Amino acid sequence: MTSTPLVATPRNFADALAALLEAAAEAGARRALAEIHPSQPTWIPLRQSPLGYRQSLNLVRNGELQVHGIGNKKFLNREQLDSWLFAHPMARTPPMEIDEIQAIIDFNENRRRKRKKREQGPR
Repeated sequence: MTSTPLVATPRNFADALAALLEAAAEAGARRALAEIHPSQPTWIPLRQSPLGYRQSLNLVRNGELQVHGIGNKKFLNREQLDSWLFAHPMARTPPMEIDEIQAIIDFNENRRRKRKKREQGPR
């Protein structure tokens, strides 16, 4: 029984190259995350929260975040804060539809009114 050698067709080559590039990109991303992640502290002071002190304090008072303290210093768990942030994405507002011509007309009418008041002077 003789085996036929595998011939690298363009389709097989493209699939193999795509898989290789995908694996390399994933490995690079994992390595980058491993280097970045340890630099972030697990606990951050409440006053240094990315949400701001007042917002963080309100979330702690509402029970949405937990705070741990040592003496007078209060700390937030970074992972808990990150998970809260991901659970509350910023709402996208639809773009305003502005009638540009009407806006220019309104602007010019306002300008004319101001000019007319200046020309009349104080009463």
